[in-house]
Amino acid sequence: MLVVDDGCPENSGKIAEKVLKERYSENNVKVLYLQDAIDNNLKIAKGLTSADDSRKGGAVEYGMWYAAERNIKNHIIIYTDADLSTHLGQIGLLAEPLINEGKFAAVASRREDLSVVIKKGTRDKRGKLFIYLWKRMIRRLNYITDTQCGFKAFRADVVKKIILNNFEKKFAFDIELLIKTDMLERESIAKVAIVWIDSEAELTTTDLQPYIEMLKAIADMYFKYLSANAFSHSFAFFVKSLNKEKWDILVNHVPEGILIKSAIHYDKYDEIKVPVFQKIIEKNR
Repeated sequence: MLVVDDGCPENSGKIAEKVLKERYSENNVKVLYLQDAIDNNLKIAKGLTSADDSRKGGAVEYGMWYAAERNIKNHIIIYTDADLSTHLGQIGLLAEPLINEGKFAAVASRREDLSVVIKKGTRDKRGKLFIYLWKRMIRRLNYITDTQCGFKAFRADVVKKIILNNFEKKFAFDIELLIKTDMLERESIAKVAIVWIDSEAELTTTDLQPYIEMLKAIADMYFKYLSANAFSHSFAFFVKSLNKEKWDILVNHVPEGILIKSAIHYDKYDEIKVPVFQKIIEKNR
């Protein structure tokens, strides 16, 4: 197990080292520090000048790169969020499609029919709008609905092909990894239903999810990785034009067609186009 400190102001890495020293006698857990990777000019930290340049993505990718460098045969690399909203006893669910179905990666999904989700708050409205918008831009991943659940597995040989030279080191890093995986082989990513319990007390982001920042990063991924098409182009440029005021208006006036449908249907549901969103913003400013 690798524990990666992303520059946490509470010194999570040191706390983890202290716990390991006091309570654990084995040598199969290691604490890594993203800042060390930056200071040592490791290739996985290219583009980062300090740990502050990363929000989650840089740390996760450092851990994945470090694990892949071990060159273990048939190695599966899994990452999870520190809040443990997804119990680690479900690791076998992620590993199964990689072992038995030849998949390159597997993503835990909170939006499958068999998934069990326990949560508080109002994330779903924002979450649905986020999913609808990114699916208009990254149509290649339309078969995946939940890209942001922090519980994913990748074959180590695949990690080596997708982990370097990524520009997104913040909360949308998952989508860049998934795009690059799918570009290796179409539909090589499995969706896995899981039990997920919202660890609200352990949240480290006050904005729930920085959706505008994430959507703009996803628009940049569209421009970088995918062939241009008029439909996705219009959404990418619209997303790049959003600010907090416009986003808040959209969240408070999400079109009914988006709200009443399950997000798993957004791969085919295309009825709400850019002019509709623009009119909502103009009407409510």
